[in-house]
Amino acid sequence: MHASVQRQTLSLAVMLAASLAASAQQTVPQEFPPEATPLSAEALKSRLAGKTFAVKLANGGNWRLDYRSNGFFFLNHDEGNTSGSWRTEESRLCTETRRTPLSCNEVRERGDTLYLKRDSGEVVAFMAK
Repeated sequence: MHASVQRQTLSLAVMLAASLAASAQQTVPQEFPPEATPLSAEALKSRLAGKTFAVKLANGGNWRLDYRSNGFFFLNHDEGNTSGSWRTEESRLCTETRRTPLSCNEVRERGDTLYLKRDSGEVVAFMAK
């Protein structure tokens, strides 16, 4: 009987751990924070040009983004580095690299923080470095 209780307890613990892991995966932010507002193309360009940002992804990955005033950007991430061109259109940041086609993503601001909605739907915060 004691072994049966231990198996049931272990089974419950495994189910709880699986449930918690599934919940953690579902916590990827998909919406902009309340009160986050769109920017004009010029305002967004001004907020990015000549600045460096750190981004923490929901999957634990990290990005370091460096936006140059000349329209080029550099991305350092856990899998390596890449670079390409960037521009702003309305409240969207458009980027293109040799490996990835043009992608335009909505950006909003709340206070001093910029938020970008990735192609995956995940909303990430740009933290100024």
